[in-house]
This record gives sequence, structure tokens and C-alpha cells, in this order.
Amino acid sequence: MPEMKVEDEDITMEAEQQDEEIMKEKIVNEEYKTWKKNAPFLYDLMLSTALEWPTLTTQWFPDKHDIPDKDYCTHRLLLGTHTSSEAPNYLQIAHVQLPKPVSPDIADYDEDRGEIGGHGGGAGKKSPIEVKLSIVQKINHQGEVNKARYQPQNPNIIATMCTDGRVMIWDRTKHPSAPTGHVSPQMELIGHTIEGFGLSWSPHRAGHLATGSEDQTVRLWDITKFTPTNKALHAARTYTHHKAIVNDVQYHPLHASLIGSVSDDLTVQILDIRNPALNSAAVKAECGHGDAINALAFNPASEYLVATGSADKTIGLWDLRSLKAKLHSLTGHVDSVTSLAWHPFEETILGSSSYDRRILFWDLSKVGEEQTPDDAEDGPPELLFMHGGHTNRISDFSWNMNDPWVLCSSAEDNLIQVWKVANSLVGQDLDDVPIEELEQ
Repeated sequence: MPEMKVEDEDITMEAEQQDEEIMKEKIVNEEYKTWKKNAPFLYDLMLSTALEWPTLTTQWFPDKHDIPDKDYCTHRLLLGTHTSSEAPNYLQIAHVQLPKPVSPDIADYDEDRGEIGGHGGGAGKKSPIEVKLSIVQKINHQGEVNKARYQPQNPNIIATMCTDGRVMIWDRTKHPSAPTGHVSPQMELIGHTIEGFGLSWSPHRAGHLATGSEDQTVRLWDITKFTPTNKALHAARTYTHHKAIVNDVQYHPLHASLIGSVSDDLTVQILDIRNPALNSAAVKAECGHGDAINALAFNPASEYLVATGSADKTIGLWDLRSLKAKLHSLTGHVDSVTSLAWHPFEETILGSSSYDRRILFWDLSKVGEEQTPDDAEDGPPELLFMHGGHTNRISDFSWNMNDPWVLCSSAEDNLIQVWKVANSLVGQDLDDVPIEELEQ
């Protein structure tokens, strides 16, 4: 009899879990329907493309190709794959055809496709502009592409994080557009013992990059030391200043010697590579978050401002001159914050993504503004916009460097979305408030 009772309890628990999953799926679908209904009023451009396999990584290349006598330009995207079973993985380059800036018309919204500009781009349906994404190069890759980033000084050189801890370096021009069936990177960076997701090229010194891994280390590499006779390259330095998984690393955009890293050990740490010590950072912040810190982003316009995203659902804003306490916490996500990126042209705008399937825009010039009770129900005054177009966890997002407010976002639902928030929502309402005012 006791055995039967245990079996009954197991069956009951399983049924409850199934009911919970069904309810979650129902909520996701309802939220998506609401978003889709409101999309014509929220976006000037929306393109959703279902990939064969989801990508864990996405990044706009810095270039665009203007097509003479056409109403569109061609932009490029860096993607990967995250396949299952024995299916091959690829490093991928995509072309995205985007309309040249025009005033969009709600009449161009295609409800069935969930797109604005898919066959109109705001130019009116009498002169359709096809907005589309197409894969133009596929390079065989060893396992899933955890993260891929191009070298700023030469975007044809691409670094990828592999699932076995290796970092691979690729010269895109040395590979055909179609996969060959063989994994053949230009070099392999050997050192990490477990996979990682932290990857940052130095914007100051060509060929230098930093990586962070689940092996709790941050490693610096100099690919200019590579010799054609040996594809394997070992780290120039290995830092052991963290006590748990390193989730993200980033070179400071304005100071060549500074590298930031964040970890499951709940610390934000800043390395100064002029210091020979490998087991301690120059400065660190402790106790700023209540759970693992997943991401960091230095503000490209304000040398002392850095943002951190945590599994505690919040985003921390810090002044590098004093890391004893945060300047401010941004609260609006309802699950772990996984990625952060500052707007490339608006210094007070920060983008964040989360396991809650949302990308949020924050306008730091609005911090502390008074709100009506009704406005407060929608979030803090600095919460500018919420993108709700994905039905699963968002894996990565990227700001377009050539078309302000255009983003690309990828998620575990296989969808990659290219979108531009309506100018009526963000274009006219941004005050030119120097970000330094926040720091005082």
C-alpha cells in the first residue's frame, strides 16, 4: 500500500506540472496576441524570420550597402546555430534588406505576417519594398556557436566561443558561401577547460581579445602572435580573480587598459592590464546584486558609467570611481537579465533583455521624474519601451550602427526579429540631458 501511495503522489505531481506548463503556454500566447494587435502603433518596422535552428548570438556588422535607384539598403548580420542531435552547426552571415528611412504608414501593417514594411516599408502599398533576411554564407562550426563577435578593426575576422571551451578565429573571406562539411578555422585559442559566453575584442588594439568561461577564468589573447605553421594559440594571460563562473567580459570603450568582468560570485571586477597581478582586480564591487551577474556594459559616451544585469531581475548602474554602492537600480524585468547594450547614438538609452522574453529600453534622463499613480503602474519613469515580440527566452540582441533605433533580436523560439520602435514613441521625446548629471 505505501508503494501505491507514492506512485499516486508522483502521478499527481506530474499532472500538476503538466497543468502548470499548459497555463504558462496559454499566458505566453495571450500576451503575444496582445502584442501583435498593438504592433502597428509600436513599430515603424517589424520583420520576423523563422530560422531553421535558433541562434544564441547576433550582431550587426558595421557596414551597409546602398543600392542605387532602389528604396532599400543591404545590411549584414552575424549569426550562429544551436542545433540538436547530430545536425551540423554553422557560423552564418545574413543579408537584411531594409527600406531607406521614410515615414511609415499604419496601413502598411500586415496582420497575417506580423510585419510592418514587409511589403511596404512605409512607402505605401502601391510601391512595395520587400523587407527580407537571407543567409548568404554558412561556415561549418564545431558544436553550437555560444557567441560570435567580429573584430572592430577588421570585421572579416570573427571569434566564436565553442561548447568545449575552445575559441575559434575565422577569416570570413577564406571560406566559400556554402558549407564544405569540414570545420577549418584559421586558428584555435586553447586554454579554457569549460565552455563560456564572455567574449570581447579590444577596440583599441587590433588582434587582442578577452574571454570569460565557466572555468572561472578570464583569458587575454593576442592573435597577432599566430604563426601559419601552428593553428593553436595559448592565452597571453590567465586571470583567476573570480571565485565562480565568469559570465561576461568587456573592454572599456575609452580606456585601453581596463577590462570589466562579472560572475556568479556576485561581483563586478575591473582589471587593469598594466598591473601584473593575475589573481586580483584593480577594483571590485560586492553585494550589489542578490544573485548571479550575467552581463555588463560600459557606457561608450561616459567613461565612469557601467551597467550590470543580474539573475536577481534588476540592472545596476555604477560609477567606476566609487563601486561601494550602486548609483541606481532599474526594475522592470520579471526574470533573469541576460544581455545589456547601450544605444550607439543616444547616450542615456540602455537596452536590456531577459529570460522574461522581453527587451526593455531605459532612458536614464528620466530617473527620478515624478509620475501619476496611473503611470507608475506601467513601471518606473525611466522605462521607455518594452518589446514583446518573442514567445521564448531571448538569447541576444544588437543595435544597428547605421539606422538609429533599429535592432535585431534572437530567441529560443527560432525567430529572429529586425525591428524599429515607432519614432512617435522615442524620436521626439528624448531630452539631451548629459549623462554626467546622473553621476553627481
